[in-house]
Amino acid sequence: MTTKKRKLTLSRIEERVQQLPLLPSVVCDLMELDTDSPFFYDKVTELSQADPPLATRVLKIVNSASSAHSHAITDLHEALIRVGTDKILSFITTLSVARVFTPVTDQQKAIWQHSIETAHIAKFVAIHLKDLNVDKGLAFTSGLLHDIGRFVLFEMTAKAIDVVDAKGWDTPIELPDVEKGVLGFTHADAGYIAAKKWQLPKLIVDMIRYHHNYDISKHNEVSAELRNLVLVVQFADLVSVLIEKNPEWPDWDEAKLTSEIRSFCHHDIWPKVNFPVNELVKELPLISIECYQILEKLRLR
Repeated sequence: MTTKKRKLTLSRIEERVQQLPLLPSVVCDLMELDTDSPFFYDKVTELSQADPPLATRVLKIVNSASSAHSHAITDLHEALIRVGTDKILSFITTLSVARVFTPVTDQQKAIWQHSIETAHIAKFVAIHLKDLNVDKGLAFTSGLLHDIGRFVLFEMTAKAIDVVDAKGWDTPIELPDVEKGVLGFTHADAGYIAAKKWQLPKLIVDMIRYHHNYDISKHNEVSAELRNLVLVVQFADLVSVLIEKNPEWPDWDEAKLTSEIRSFCHHDIWPKVNFPVNELVKELPLISIECYQILEKLRLR
């Protein structure tokens, strides 16, 4: 007698999330650090040493062939300084999340690539769009975690992702409607459940929940901090999908890439925001290379 398969529901997802390992607490602790503090590296070293597997991975990657130095680095503090203040938070955050969701299939690796690209693009936008007042570290972490619900779905059944993708969707704007039609809920709903379980900061939890609410800027009851953060992540999300769906994009000239970003990475309901498209077009090849190198170091390629 065959056992009837249980339908995938949010209740089942909540059950499954309870069985997942906790997101390392270092992720939340890193968000609270002041990068301008003279004790920044000391504090990061302390946090990393409290998580031996993480500390070991940091040393291994810093000493990898692609990061070749004249001598082997055995001191964690030195290794973190070698990474650099600007990259250290994103570096360790990515390592920590990768330990919970280790990709196996090409499709899982593709979602990781998208998450890392979105994180780096969101950080770039936050740095260059100062009017929104979004912290660059927060933008990075938000971009990295925005699709955490897709990882949760993969942990439960890769078929759910396969069925959704088979229906066809061209932009992240279309994805939630396709998911609702197939599953009855969205990956944002699943991600919200996971984020609450991990007790992530409320701002991150809400960003995950609302990152496909493109009209969020029209809701005055929502804080400006959340509205601006979601807007940055949404734009970065769209840019990442654009380059993924157009693998020939490195051959485009700047005029074409600018035109594609302005037309594809836009929603009519957004408030008028002068996204740093011209600056991004010049930097995108370097951002893409950096993301590829991170994927290789994390063995996600």
